[in-house]
Amino acid sequence: MSSWIRGGIAAERKSICRDINILRDECGFDITLSADNKAGFYLASRPFEDWELKFLIDAVLSSRALSEKDACTLVDKLKRLGSKASRELLAAITPLPPKPAADKRLVKYGIDTVLKAIRADRQIAFSYLTFDAEKQPTPRRKEAYHVSPYALVRKGDFYYLICNYSKYDNLSFYRLDRMGRIEMLPDTKRKPLRDFVGTHERTGLSDFVHHALYSFTGDDVQLRLEVPAYEISDLIDTFGNEVTIKKTGEESCEARITVQDGPGLYFWLLQRADNVKVLSPASVRNHLVAMLKTMLAQYEAPTDAPSKRKEAEHG
Repeated sequence: MSSWIRGGIAAERKSICRDINILRDECGFDITLSADNKAGFYLASRPFEDWELKFLIDAVLSSRALSEKDACTLVDKLKRLGSKASRELLAAITPLPPKPAADKRLVKYGIDTVLKAIRADRQIAFSYLTFDAEKQPTPRRKEAYHVSPYALVRKGDFYYLICNYSKYDNLSFYRLDRMGRIEMLPDTKRKPLRDFVGTHERTGLSDFVHHALYSFTGDDVQLRLEVPAYEISDLIDTFGNEVTIKKTGEESCEARITVQDGPGLYFWLLQRADNVKVLSPASVRNHLVAMLKTMLAQYEAPTDAPSKRKEAEHG
């Protein structure tokens, strides 16, 4: 009886071939015999291709929701899903990002608590933090927020909790890295999601997320804009296929889109104030004009005059 010895482990030749056949035929592993029989068998493909691992690793490293330590730990786990050659290649072509300025260690615990609360159908409580002049996190309110959590979504560089704040009858966004002292309320059940998005919960929640610019909420409005043709690409990047474009001239178009009338809408419009003109509704147009007049007045006032800007709050 002949046997192979590799790494101090002895095995009979026929049992090795039998085990390989089981892995290939019954377990679905893509195991192939090398063109040179003496080189033996090799794993031809893996659950993740190199480009897929590269994509996932870059997403982890670019996330500002993770601490440097947590990001590196997660990247190491992803690399182990590839071959030795893949790990070496991925390490060589993936530089580490700058160290984040803020402490993100609590984000992973926040995600874990939110997931447990959703699974248990329970509300959560937390304090919402802002930074003071000494760059220290400070609770926005003395009392804790009590909310019914429904989903976590990544928008831009941050994770947001989609929930209902118990004082209101709508959905809100809260940035997860600004939520402190998160705890599940074991005796308080969540409000049903259908109360806010209708009976088709998954579709309704998706529509809510897509219509909220910069994660600020408000009532849905049918926005009609006059835009130059070169803005079409940016509109599609922002709103996808939901935006309707109609050509009105050689270099001009009219765009229509459903959005939420909240602070995020005006942030977006102000960034494009020299190119995008609001045609309707009149309420959005008038509010934007008032904001522009306030901004202009701020620069016409003495430089030592205090700012009257009020911080916009999610929810």
